[in-house]
Amino acid sequence: MPLSHVQLIGRLLGADPEEAACEFRTDFADGERGESGSLIYVSRDRWITDVDHGGRTVSTPYRSSHSGPDGEWHTEAPLTPSFTSPLALLLPRYAAIHGRVGDDWIVDDADPVGEEDGMLRVRLRHTEQEGYGATALVHPTRFCVTSFRTPAWTARLEHLRFTLDASERALAHSLLDVR
Repeated sequence: MPLSHVQLIGRLLGADPEEAACEFRTDFADGERGESGSLIYVSRDRWITDVDHGGRTVSTPYRSSHSGPDGEWHTEAPLTPSFTSPLALLLPRYAAIHGRVGDDWIVDDADPVGEEDGMLRVRLRHTEQEGYGATALVHPTRFCVTSFRTPAWTARLEHLRFTLDASERALAHSLLDVR
C-alpha cells in the first residue's frame, strides 16, 4: 500500500541516518551550475561539507567551524542547516517543504505520492506563488530527499551511500569527535 502524504511527511521529519556520504550539486535551468561538493554525515547532527570551489564546514552539536578558500578557520556556535543546504536534503526536517511558518513549499496533497526512478515522487506547491510547483524524489526506505526540482533549479544528492568508507570514517573521527 502506498504511503499517504501524512505518513510521508512524518517519515521525512524523522529521517536521520546513522551515517551517510554523498556528493551534492545544484544546477539552474539556464545551464549555470550552482554549488557542488561532498557531504559526510554522522548521526546526532555531526557533518562535514566540502565545497568544490574551496571551503569546508565542520559541525557538531557543540560548535561549527568554517574555512574558506584561503584556509583560515572560523569557529562559532553550532549551525542549524539552512533550508537550501545539502544537509536539508539528507535531513528533510530542515527543508522548507512542510508548510510550516517560514517554509516556501508544502506537499501538494491533490497529487498522490508516486514512483520515479526507484524513488518516491512527491509534488509540492509554493506557499506564496500560485501555480509554481516542485517535485521531490525521496529515498524509499531512508526518507531523505535525493532530488528537488523546481522550474528554475534542481538540487540533488548523488552517489548517496549509508555507510562510510575507511577514509571518510577516519575524517569523521578526527574532525567530528566521533568515538
